[in-house]
Amino acid sequence: MASPSHPNHAKRRRWIRLGIFVAIGLALTVWFTRPLWYGVAVTTTQAVRGPMVETLVTTGSVHVVARHAISTTVAAPVIEVLVRRGDRVALDQPLVRIDDTAARYAVARAEATLAGISAARADLGDRRRPATREALRQARASLAQAQRDHARDVTLAEQAVLTKEELERSSLALTLAQSRLRAASAEANAATDDGTASLSIDAQEADGRAALAASEARLALFTVRAPAAGIVLERAVELGDLAQPGVALLTVASGAIDTLRIEPDEKNLKFLALGQRAVASADAFPDESFDAVVTWIAPAVDPRRGTIEVHLKATDPPSHLRPDMTVSVEVRLSQRDDALTLPRALVRDLATPTPWVLVVEADRAVRRGLKTGLSDATKVEITGGLDPDAVIIVPTPTLPSEGALVRVAPQDGG
Repeated sequence: MASPSHPNHAKRRRWIRLGIFVAIGLALTVWFTRPLWYGVAVTTTQAVRGPMVETLVTTGSVHVVARHAISTTVAAPVIEVLVRRGDRVALDQPLVRIDDTAARYAVARAEATLAGISAARADLGDRRRPATREALRQARASLAQAQRDHARDVTLAEQAVLTKEELERSSLALTLAQSRLRAASAEANAATDDGTASLSIDAQEADGRAALAASEARLALFTVRAPAAGIVLERAVELGDLAQPGVALLTVASGAIDTLRIEPDEKNLKFLALGQRAVASADAFPDESFDAVVTWIAPAVDPRRGTIEVHLKATDPPSHLRPDMTVSVEVRLSQRDDALTLPRALVRDLATPTPWVLVVEADRAVRRGLKTGLSDATKVEITGGLDPDAVIIVPTPTLPSEGALVRVAPQDGG
């Protein structure tokens, strides 16, 4: 038979369960609304003063100021290649030799022609000139004798001692003597230093020397030489290859290996200036940094990439630098000795025109707009909008909303 107290026991258990549910609900309500009456726990920090250096960190390469694609103007087989990639060469150093057999024959022929002209000049001075002078002397003597004979014959003809025919023969002899004198005089004049024979030899000699110079100049083309001191970057020719005019055989980089090239985004152009200092290191030798200085800024922006080309000169370039080697460069854009700074992570919307932070004022989260100046990879200079003693809320995933009640969480060690 059931006990009459069972209904009271069931009623009591229902009230107990209801009381438990109400207590849990109250506890949850208190827990989730605690920021409203107790405040959101936040971690805070403050801006600090100190030196501030704004830098531009980028990658670039070792730039070669001049690259010479060395070719030839003749077509012939290659008989000797004197350098390899990486070799350092001096100005005018032979690099490649090309078969020059035909060119040497041309030089020898020009030399032989010039030797023949020299022989003709020697013959003119040693033999022909004395001979013409002697012929002239004899012609003058013959003319004088012919003149005497003709004068005598005229007298005899007047005395009727000579016939008319004999007088005509005497006149003809005089005319021939005069003609021989004119011919001998012409020959003698031609053989003088300023005569036609000498002038002709002078012209032949000038032509011969020009032909020899042209042959020697062509012969020189068969030895390819370095146009400047530098380092061999590429070798595109081997023994036995047929050299062709205009086809590059070698590529030589000239000048010191001390120029770096970077291409930062064009938005950095307003911060860049000639003479800015930088620190660089080759990616292959990251622990060996060296100083550099900005020496050239391109006059135009690359429209395809939106970058600006900048050259820097290493003040004491390390020996391990090679053309086109990848380098990391940190350019010092500007510096403040006493700047008010914050870590970049604390500043919200830093990339926009209106950066801001949340500060604690009267236990409330208050938004403060900032004016910024220099910046680097870790911090940013604050130039306005923030009191130096302001308590700044460190951003977290549960960053309190503006105006929310906050409480400063205890700091480590505090």
